[in-house]
Amino acid sequence: MGPRPGREQLEREHFDRLAEQTEEIWWGSTTEAGRQRLRRRAHLIAAALERFQDPRVLEVGCGTGALTLPLLEERPALRLCAFDISPRSIEVAAGRAAPFANAKVRIGNALDFDAEDGAFDAVVGNSVLHHLPLEPFVAEAHRLLRPGGLLWFSEPNMLNPQIAVEKNVKPIGRLLQNTPDETAFLRWPLATRLRRAGFSRVEVRPYDFLHPIVPASLIGAVSKLGALFELLPLVREISGSLIVHAIK
Repeated sequence: MGPRPGREQLEREHFDRLAEQTEEIWWGSTTEAGRQRLRRRAHLIAAALERFQDPRVLEVGCGTGALTLPLLEERPALRLCAFDISPRSIEVAAGRAAPFANAKVRIGNALDFDAEDGAFDAVVGNSVLHHLPLEPFVAEAHRLLRPGGLLWFSEPNMLNPQIAVEKNVKPIGRLLQNTPDETAFLRWPLATRLRRAGFSRVEVRPYDFLHPIVPASLIGAVSKLGALFELLPLVREISGSLIVHAIK
């Protein structure tokens, strides 16, 4: 048996395969509840970008454009550069972004992106950090952001019971389309690591109780209940996701 392929190669092959099979890189993006979650993320990013006049935004790990498209629908004129390591995913994402004149989609490496220092006002992404070596990526994101620039990600919350099981019990993770090296985050240590990397105004906040398997007929009710849970101390700590927000 030969040596195990490197992390980047495994990730690329995994997402190429899923994009080829389904034109999505995660099953949770294929349901109506999953699409509603993505629209909410896009809305939150668009709101965070209001502090900039005409921001230049880098989307990391865009996959097939599951977040790219709703973000561009929120802000059609957005100067967005989206990239991923998966060539097949990029083919799909490029088609989805084609109607938007200021959007560019390309293959790229999150740890060594071909752009000058301070090139972007914001670096954003959806469920990406937990696939990457965190410190090297955060250093690269810090380099790419101009002073005052925004870091915004949505990431899986390790305190959520399902997330904890699938990230730590690998056979279950494989059934749910996890890659071998991905993980999830506890919000307090993640915030500390971002501060150590030089970011300020760091906030890592639990949110999102809308699971992708929720039937379309129940999305409204579950969303309202989830909004209440997000306000409740202790209860909110087991939400499905974390908002990661920081300023350079």
